[in-house]
Amino acid sequence: MPNYHHANETIQDFLSLVDLYWPRLGAALLGGAFIGVENQIYGKAAGLRTCLLVALGCCVITVVSIETAYQYGGEPGRITAQLVTGIGFLGGGVIMQQKGHIRGITTAASILVVSGIGMVAGSGYIVSATAIGALGFAILLLLRPVDYTIDKNRIVRRLREMDRTESLAWRRAGLKLEPSESDKSASQDLP
Repeated sequence: MPNYHHANETIQDFLSLVDLYWPRLGAALLGGAFIGVENQIYGKAAGLRTCLLVALGCCVITVVSIETAYQYGGEPGRITAQLVTGIGFLGGGVIMQQKGHIRGITTAASILVVSGIGMVAGSGYIVSATAIGALGFAILLLLRPVDYTIDKNRIVRRLREMDRTESLAWRRAGLKLEPSESDKSASQDLP
């Protein structure tokens, strides 16, 4: 990075930063690819390219945040903290309600994880970013059969139906669910 305020980056500046930051970008891309491949396989709204772009973008913003804080003073977390707001907006865009069912929550969560991978990589934790990507991939892929088994369980389906029926009855009656006495006393015990 240029050492003075109104200077542009030179080729020498770029080359001096390549050794430091390209491994971070590579780790962000690798970690994001783990999640993106799984999303792409199952046809999620945020597939491989989206996950790679989110990880890369978060990594770059984190690196710039750290570098500008170092060069000009300030707190690097201020810029990085704004990523959470932007990712929340992006994640909210993939959550949809269709026929009483909410879809896209796992995809939104995977976008959040991919953004975290980018921030971790951008902060210099290259191995951690890759490991988090692999862990996210394992969670998404290996727990899919568990989700399916729970969703298809007869008892679970009956409990869900009972919950929907009770909730619908309360809404039709125009009543709000009031907390029970034990819920009220438990909330009073909180600091």
